[in-house]
Amino acid sequence: MRMLLGLALATAGLLVPVANLRADDRADALAVVDEAIKAHGGTDALAKAQSFTRSGSGTVSLFDKAIAITSEQTVSLPDRSRLAIEIDKKTRITAVLNGDKGWESAGGPATEMAAARVKELADETYVLWLATLTPLKKDTFLLKALPEKKVNAKPAVGLAVAAKGRPDVRLYFDKETHLLVKVEREAVEGGQKVDKEYYFADYKEVDGVKLPTKLTESINGKKFSEIGPVVYKLHKPDETAFGKP
Repeated sequence: MRMLLGLALATAGLLVPVANLRADDRADALAVVDEAIKAHGGTDALAKAQSFTRSGSGTVSLFDKAIAITSEQTVSLPDRSRLAIEIDKKTRITAVLNGDKGWESAGGPATEMAAARVKELADETYVLWLATLTPLKKDTFLLKALPEKKVNAKPAVGLAVAAKGRPDVRLYFDKETHLLVKVEREAVEGGQKVDKEYYFADYKEVDGVKLPTKLTESINGKKFSEIGPVVYKLHKPDETAFGKP
């Protein structure tokens, strides 16, 4: 969500990178991944969740004021996304990522994104891809299990994920249900480093896969947006969805 709005944000601290891994580190992390894949519906079900449209309404925080929004996002992961947001029933913002290109509009003609802006959207879409879990089994990722912590007052197990040219990411899963409840990462937005947290809640089964219907995003520890209930349609989007809006 934050990727669409050019707000001034304070610089934040770095996430600890994954380094000097032992074979046991990856094995422990993969055990977490395997439990999570099973809890979310299994490998085949999660494969369907890499292409979807999801829509919902909620709020976004602008200048310390909660503003009503509606949101619709269509993705074909790992590198294509179209996000349309209507703010306060007045302004419609659309951002499209198609591989290494992107466009955005804010009530007027769409313009091509600069490389830095494309990178911002690519990193957001990368987080969505990791949240489908099965990519974590690839050898291209460095994985390490993390110490248990509390997420929304409940114990959660986590893992750190690193890959060349990508932001370091931490994923946390409810210790009891093994469902994904939080993602943490560092981001660069508008030329500034920020800490981002994504929270996932109110899971429902959609075509055999469990998906969160409440999505909350925080920036530098402060809630930025909340969307829900979210409605999903799992499908292969038309190629025109990822063209210039």
